[in-house]
Amino acid sequence: MIGLVAIDGPGRPLADDLHARWPESSHVHRASRGNCSQPPDVLDFALRRYPAVVAFAPLPALVSLLTGGLVDLPRGTALLCVDPLRRWVIPVAGGEAAEELSVEVAAALGVTPVPTGPGAGPQASHVPPARPPADAPVLRITDQEDPGDGDLLVLPRTLVVGVGAAAGAGRTEAMRLLTATLAEAGLALDAVARLATVAGKADHPAVRWAAFCLGGVPVDEHPAQDLADVPVPNPSARVGAAVGTASVAEAAALASAPGGRLVVTKRKSSTATVAVARAAAPGRLALVGLGGDGTDRTGGLHGPDRLPAGVLAELRRASAVVGTPEALAAVTAVEAAAGALRPTTRRIAVDAAAATATDGSGTPVDPVGAAVRLATHGHGVALITLGDDGAGLAVPPGPYEVHRVPGPAEPPGPAGPPGPPGPPDSPGQPAAAPAPAYHRGDPA
Repeated sequence: MIGLVAIDGPGRPLADDLHARWPESSHVHRASRGNCSQPPDVLDFALRRYPAVVAFAPLPALVSLLTGGLVDLPRGTALLCVDPLRRWVIPVAGGEAAEELSVEVAAALGVTPVPTGPGAGPQASHVPPARPPADAPVLRITDQEDPGDGDLLVLPRTLVVGVGAAAGAGRTEAMRLLTATLAEAGLALDAVARLATVAGKADHPAVRWAAFCLGGVPVDEHPAQDLADVPVPNPSARVGAAVGTASVAEAAALASAPGGRLVVTKRKSSTATVAVARAAAPGRLALVGLGGDGTDRTGGLHGPDRLPAGVLAELRRASAVVGTPEALAAVTAVEAAAGALRPTTRRIAVDAAAATATDGSGTPVDPVGAAVRLATHGHGVALITLGDDGAGLAVPPGPYEVHRVPGPAEPPGPAGPPGPPGPPDSPGQPAAAPAPAYHRGDPA
């Protein structure tokens, strides 16, 4: 069953149209801002109930709902966005299942599918690629000011604003300074995710007013001693003597954006100070097993038919591939059998015993440490393992998603007592079934 969610009034006719075409495999839910069926509640209900959801709303409105903290997107759920003006259908989450469903929705409604995955999956190879019109809008995900009226603009809340306010600062002082600072830097006001300040200042009228004007964003407070340890470009001895830290705005912005960086250094008025940091993008760490026992240079790969689709997808998705020299040799074997990775993918061979990689301070790291460091800074990393395909590998928690991808199954040995492995062309065990794709007509 597919959930059809009309986020607002303009999307209702399209949702009803699609339901009329798929009456037995879809259900319509209509949000209304005037009663208890608020958009976040209706969308959250549908995402929890259905394996696939089609939302009818402008893309920025849908992204705002997903990032507002009131909607939970379960892992594996296929989520599509259909433009209420009947122009586009965009897969938002769900990988190949969402890509395939978008093609079916496009055919049913007469809209243009906008693929967002790394490439067309094999199930969509029979569909000719859609050619957008010359005046097609550009999908932009940016915290900059709107670059053009014809664009589909998504404003991720990536900005953290550090605020300092003197005791005599008026209620509107910090907000006026913040608005002018963002405008000067070309940054969007709606991209501010949170404010940050020193402990004891969250209740200052100027800080509370700024948070209110920004739509009720949260305010982080940091102890002065913690801020004193944050390196900043513009420390002030006078401020340090007054509050116990040489920086409030810059240090607080960085403290609330781990792994991020300052994009606007501190700006001052007579009684307020602001600085802007951009939070680091969340990283992705995929543990990819290539089988084998590490004694050969193929990683147990005996032809592309032995390689689960998830392995190749993760390798082609990653911006960096990390492993021992033997593991990266297995990646080379994968490329020879199944096609090359992206030209820009970095290959990082780590031999801890030979100290071929360090953490930046000169301390040697193993492959796990190198992969974690990259993922912590927002990179998409594939950590390659041989033998046990990473099943027992311990990865510390961090600001990244962790995915475990099973490697190719080992060829079965002969019946009875254990014996030598079969020849290279012996059939392997069947790979795990891929996640189901959701199509028109699927049962509930």
